[in-house]
Amino acid sequence: MLDASCTSAEIKTANPSVAVFGIGAIAQHSGHLPLGTDRYQVAEVSRRVAEDLRAFLLPTLPFSMSECHTGTAGTVWLRAETLASIVRDVVHSLRSQGIHRVVLINGHGANFVLGPVTRELNRVHRDMMIILVQYEPWSKEAYLFRYGSVDSHAGEIETSLMLAIRPELVKKERVDGVCAMGREFYDYAPMHRWAPDGVDGIPNAASAEKGLVALDAGARTLAKEVRLAFEALSREDTGESPAESRG
Repeated sequence: MLDASCTSAEIKTANPSVAVFGIGAIAQHSGHLPLGTDRYQVAEVSRRVAEDLRAFLLPTLPFSMSECHTGTAGTVWLRAETLASIVRDVVHSLRSQGIHRVVLINGHGANFVLGPVTRELNRVHRDMMIILVQYEPWSKEAYLFRYGSVDSHAGEIETSLMLAIRPELVKKERVDGVCAMGREFYDYAPMHRWAPDGVDGIPNAASAEKGLVALDAGARTLAKEVRLAFEALSREDTGESPAESRG
């Protein structure tokens, strides 16, 4: 595995062409999940994707735009411009050493700035390909989850993922609660004002088995999406049509 545990000499010898950078969050996840739930999840998915792509795995960024959980102990957030600047700096540092393909894996739904900064970097650095993907088991593996359609935070999905990744961090006492408002309400008020228990979903329906299937299928799907995106961008750069690339 090419990651921060390697020496500089080992990375130079391996000469990876792709880097994977996961972006997590530190935010409340009700009383049964740890603050680092998003970080743990995206770190595991990023590791699997990096292995599949034989890429250089960067350490997962633990902080991002978690202001929607302001007012809860332990929650830490970055401003949009700060997160954008971090992504720019990381991409620039990779470009300076010849890594021109970067996969950003977003593990937190509120990070809206990642789309604009990805487009900006691709426009400014025509020699690079920056791909932004988001791990969303509630859409890609929705069939696994009985209550996935009413699950937005600390519910069946995230609890299942954490039972698969770090079961020792999941508390047995869990509060179910489905909010009447949609996820877009996060843009208007802190979650604790309309969901005092910090949960929107049914965590008591979670299982490690569901989490493992979602992780396996999700990581494979993301790696496939990234490969297809790189192939499409490569054809665009060479002026080759999809039909021509198939021969």
